[in-house]
Amino acid sequence: MVSFSNLFLLATAPAVFGGPLLGLLPDLCDLLDPLPILDCPPRHCDKHGWLFQGTKLIRVDIGTGEFETVTTNVGGGTAINAIGYNRLDNFLYGCQGTSNQIIQIGLDGSSSVVANIGLTVPINIGDIDDEGFYWVLTSNGATWFRVDLRPGSSTYGDVVETGTSPSPGRGVADWVHFPIAGDYLWSVGSNGAGGASLLRWGFDTHSWEILAEYPDMEGDFGGLYGINNGTLFASSNGSGRIWAFSIFDITAPYVASQGPAFPSNDGARCVSNLRV
Repeated sequence: MVSFSNLFLLATAPAVFGGPLLGLLPDLCDLLDPLPILDCPPRHCDKHGWLFQGTKLIRVDIGTGEFETVTTNVGGGTAINAIGYNRLDNFLYGCQGTSNQIIQIGLDGSSSVVANIGLTVPINIGDIDDEGFYWVLTSNGATWFRVDLRPGSSTYGDVVETGTSPSPGRGVADWVHFPIAGDYLWSVGSNGAGGASLLRWGFDTHSWEILAEYPDMEGDFGGLYGINNGTLFASSNGSGRIWAFSIFDITAPYVASQGPAFPSNDGARCVSNLRV
């Protein structure tokens, strides 16, 4: 039996011991968090949400609403949007600039350009599925793209599929893929009457379904986060409130926490981490 003291010694052993122990560190960080005993790397599938406000990267505890600014100027250019978390390499990816450059973003705010979609229409909706494909949608909701972001792939950074999509008649600003829920991207959009709607978009149908209407709640949700138990968290641009929706029980969304407000938010999270 491994005692806690032995686990501590293993986790904090100098890198000179190397080998498999270094590969265990991200898992130990998740296991022992929030105990401040590990010098954890900035790149692992932790429980936090990652929020962009323009070029500012913010780390958000979606359970408590506490947040901290990682950096104020990712990419050194225009606003970043359509961000997704790639579980295959633990990087964030997003679109930046009028030509929609795809940039790879470390959780410390470092970044590099990996591709260029070359559109004049802005892209503001994006997420990465469990196979490493980046699904993005233009701001007018008309054109979608599937980009290969699988590390080591011969088509890495290429658009491998594209098409058009009919409008759902709702204002949609972000979407989330849940591996547990099949080939869909889920969103919370605004309707013209001032409420919110729960929607999903099919990988195969390339069209939207409206699953539920919430006429009495705010609807200006810019940043979305997912947990692979079917919980969709939606951050309100205006109030900063973070609402929780169950995609399996659509009747009772609730306010989970109070986060940062901003006129334009975009969010992502490693859905594989089931803790809040």
